[in-house]
Amino acid sequence: MKLFLKHHKSYIIIYFISLILTAIYSNLKGFIGVGEIIYIFIFNTFILLCFLLYRYYKNKQLYDLFTSGISSIDDSLDAANESELSKDVSKLLIRQYDLYISNMEKCDKKYKDHLTFINQWVHQMKTPIAVMKLQLKEFEGEERAAEMQEEMDKLIRGLDKSLYYARLDSFQKDFIIKKVNLKEIIRESVNENKRLFIKNRITPRLDIDNDITILSDYKWLKFVVQQIIENGIKYSRNKGTMLFIESVKDKDKVKLNIKDEGIGIAKKDLRRVFDQFFTGENGRKYGESTGMGLYLCREVLTKLGHVITVESEIDKGTTVTIEFIAHD
Repeated sequence: MKLFLKHHKSYIIIYFISLILTAIYSNLKGFIGVGEIIYIFIFNTFILLCFLLYRYYKNKQLYDLFTSGISSIDDSLDAANESELSKDVSKLLIRQYDLYISNMEKCDKKYKDHLTFINQWVHQMKTPIAVMKLQLKEFEGEERAAEMQEEMDKLIRGLDKSLYYARLDSFQKDFIIKKVNLKEIIRESVNENKRLFIKNRITPRLDIDNDITILSDYKWLKFVVQQIIENGIKYSRNKGTMLFIESVKDKDKVKLNIKDEGIGIAKKDLRRVFDQFFTGENGRKYGESTGMGLYLCREVLTKLGHVITVESEIDKGTTVTIEFIAHD
């Protein structure tokens, strides 16, 4: 009712001003007396009230909608009662919704086209890289070849990160949950990064029980573990000498701890390390940081039903913990 009166306030004011001016003019001219003026005022006000009540009743559902708002498209359809104003508003809302859906479909198509292009581009880049790796084997052992191999490894890791990021939105179509031997996936991840370990003079120390199995997706979990290992090596450069990877089993849960002896993370940055594109102080010191690694790790692990946490102290190192549900 308040909203209705607010919308009709100007009409009511104009009506009474018009009525008062007409009554004053008629009285001054001697057309009518004071009694007739009172009668006209009461009669016309009664007619106005009847009209306003009728109009409010016809549009009550519409004004209720204005007051409560819309929570679904059905609400705009419910507003289309007998009132012509309600029908027009409902048509406008439905048209607006149709335009919104149309724009969303266009944006979705552009996004899917872009995603397809990224996927194709990454796969196309891997072919010449594979050829270059084969050619480099002819110069294996030479210092220049080792430097080129290192840069190529960086390129491969960057392409893989781009590919996994592109696949993240279609995650439900690209994962298979099955039994995974934790030590096997850690050993394979360490072996694939052995050149990085050797170059930075860091030794991995594994303490993983052979019989620990978890339910997860092997490919996605391996990607996460490799991201964490790469971070541990990168931020331990010229400081730490060991990377500790251990498993801790507690009842029905398994914790995987990956601890480095690196520069650590500033306390003010610690709560934001999982934010997309956040690099912090360490990212400014190490220009290679993109701020995407830990973000992707958390997104993937969340979708897999695992939990990731980070603890760190400046100049003492960082510990990344992944918590799984054990599967015997």
